Amino acid sequence: MTSKIWYELVNIKYGEKYLSKYISLQKRLKKIFQIITLVVSVSGILGWKYFEDYAWIAFLLIAFIQVILLIENQLIRSENEIDDIIELRSLYTKYFNKLEKLWNDSQTERLSESDSLDLYFTFRETDWESIEILDSKLDVKVYSRLKKKTEIETLKYLQTYHHNEQAT
Repeated sequence: MTSKIWYELVNIKYGEKYLSKYISLQKRLKKIFQIITLVVSVSGILGWKYFEDYAWIAFLLIAFIQVILLIENQLIRSENEIDDIIELRSLYTKYFNKLEKLWNDSQTERLSESDSLDLYFTFRETDWESIEILDSKLDVKVYSRLKKKTEIETLKYLQTYHHNEQAT
C-alpha cells in the first residue's frame, strides 16, 4: 500500500509543478499578445498620415488586428480559464499535502496499513474526483518543454524532502 501512496504522491507533485509552469506560460503569452496588439494598433493609427496614399495598408493592419482578436481565445487561455487552472493547481496542492501527511504517517507507523488504505481511498473519492472534474473541463495541454522542466523540479523536490524514501 505504501508504494501506491508514494506513486500517487509523486504524480500529484508533478501535476502541481506542471500547472504552475503552465499558468506562467499562459500569463506570459497573454501579456505578449496584448503588447503585440497594442503595437500594431498604434502603428496603424500613427502611420495613417504617412500611408494616406496607401489606405489599403491601414485597412490590412486593422483587418489583421481584428483577426487576431477573434482567434485570441483559441490560442491563449481566457482570464476565466486561467483562474480555473489556478483553482485546479490549488486542489492539487491540497491533495498533495494530504498524501504527504498520509505517506509520512504510514512510514513512521503512526497509521496502520488498514487505516492508511482507508484514508487513501477517502482522499481518492473526495479530492481526486474534484480534481478530475475540473481537469477534464479545462483540457490542459502538455508541452514537452514544460514537461521536461517539471520532471527535473519534481525530482529535485523528492530528493530534497524524501531522499531516503522509495526510488522515483
